Amino acid sequence: MAKREISNLELKIKLTNEYLRNGGVKKIPDAELLKDLINVQFNAEGKVDPDTVSARVNAFMLAILGSHMMPPFFHAEYISEYGSTLQKANSFDQENIDTEEQFDKIYDEYKVKDDTLFRGQREAKWRLYSKLQRQWILEKLFDKEESYQKLIEKLVEIGKADYSSQIQEILSVHHIDTINPISVLGYLQHHGCPTPLLDWTYKFQNALYFALDGLTPNTKALEIEDYCSVYFIEEKHFERGNLRSIIKAGLNANDQPELIKLIAQIANGDEEKRIAMEKKFGGRKLFDHNRISGSGLILHMTKIAHLINFPIAYFSDKEIASGIFLSLNNSKNILNQVGVFTWNSDPSKPIEIVGDEQYREGKNEEEAINYRFCTCFNIHKKLLSHATRRLKADGITKEYIYPTPELSTLEVFEKSKNR
Repeated sequence: MAKREISNLELKIKLTNEYLRNGGVKKIPDAELLKDLINVQFNAEGKVDPDTVSARVNAFMLAILGSHMMPPFFHAEYISEYGSTLQKANSFDQENIDTEEQFDKIYDEYKVKDDTLFRGQREAKWRLYSKLQRQWILEKLFDKEESYQKLIEKLVEIGKADYSSQIQEILSVHHIDTINPISVLGYLQHHGCPTPLLDWTYKFQNALYFALDGLTPNTKALEIEDYCSVYFIEEKHFERGNLRSIIKAGLNANDQPELIKLIAQIANGDEEKRIAMEKKFGGRKLFDHNRISGSGLILHMTKIAHLINFPIAYFSDKEIASGIFLSLNNSKNILNQVGVFTWNSDPSKPIEIVGDEQYREGKNEEEAINYRFCTCFNIHKKLLSHATRRLKADGITKEYIYPTPELSTLEVFEKSKNR
């Protein structure tokens, strides 16, 4: 007699087993379901006998599988996490790294890339919340603060008052735009203060260091807790949200209209002169991008009241030659970590949710289903020693990553909160 066939049986068993071993048994009020679960039999190879899986058990397992096919439940007042790599696949393309051979392959391939943003997190289950978002939720600041925007503005105001001289200390050029809100937030972020920025780096090894730093072993029966993660995305995919590109696009869009207006003013009603000047100067650049720094434009564009209207943005000083210079490389930590930042204006949605919402605009459901925020490697925690040896051989140590460990800006956050 042929064995009964049940679709996705092994996956259902795995996820159901994780659920039951993590307190799920206590949540089952149905005594008959508990009996049926106990009656499920396994063979000598550890495979379940499908003929011992009742319709009630199969429906129960199907419900658990269905919950993992959707993103985690989101609530603005709670931190949510991924329950499995299957659930995480709703937001990220993933590859699990379980062996030293797999690890060495990606290490050697990605450590030479310089056009990719990387981010490391020591738990694969964590969503991409900023530090400020976590504190906003954990400390229930939504009940205590006037608004998320006002809190960020206070961070900038107090950070500027307390750390302006340090921010300018290692910059080669000082001008009116040096102490702008993003340069202040970037400095605070790299010295322990919660901000709305999310740290990324151009260097895979640095991101890997952060993924391994403070790693704790899995104490639960959840497979996803066996892994830390390194996220990565090619820089070009962030280009539309790059503040430098936004400023340049705005200047270019206004270039010709402003030039025509200026020519009309100079011609002062002389039509022949106006036509001659337009013929001679038409197509030329009115705005010199090489002279933007120090003009006050960046200081104006990076005001929190403006940035709060950008759901997602990214800030980098990689192309200093562009003339649009945000003064981000203002800390030894940022320099060694080759740091760049993403901005998320929402107080509680992790950036992958905001990215999903932005991606869905103007798309139908079939198109929207293809969304993934970026790619990530889920690296098994058992590879900690091997990965650490590779990093040390390349000079990536705690002393390199944190050249100024004595400096903490956490008090700026404490002073910024309403009392």
